[in-house]
Amino acid sequence: MLKMLEGASDKVVAIEIIDGYMAEDEKTIEKLFDEKIAAGHKKVNILIKIDSMNFSHSSWKAMWNDGLYAMKHIKNCGRIAMVGHSKVEEFLIKADNVFFKKLSGGDSGEKYFDVADIDKALAWVNE
Repeated sequence: MLKMLEGASDKVVAIEIIDGYMAEDEKTIEKLFDEKIAAGHKKVNILIKIDSMNFSHSSWKAMWNDGLYAMKHIKNCGRIAMVGHSKVEEFLIKADNVFFKKLSGGDSGEKYFDVADIDKALAWVNE
């Protein structure tokens, strides 16, 4: 289930994933992203809060399709802030950023923030 987060600028998609991530969530994020592009934003920044996400209640197919969509639209991805609560999530985001920066041409980035620093994450994507 998705919850829209407040305080995001018009070039940002800011959401929280609560419990599982399913196909309808994936489609909602795609729609929000596409709306930002249609509104004239060449790059869309994203904040995703995952500290309440339960991977065992999530659809791996939805996550796979989300990844495929991201690859197809990599040139439109700006800053991506992932907000969580574990060292494993932090490591995975840092590792993913190596590939993300290369594929996006180096002018975008993915960064992990602890849930206690969500205000910093929001400020970063709003820049």
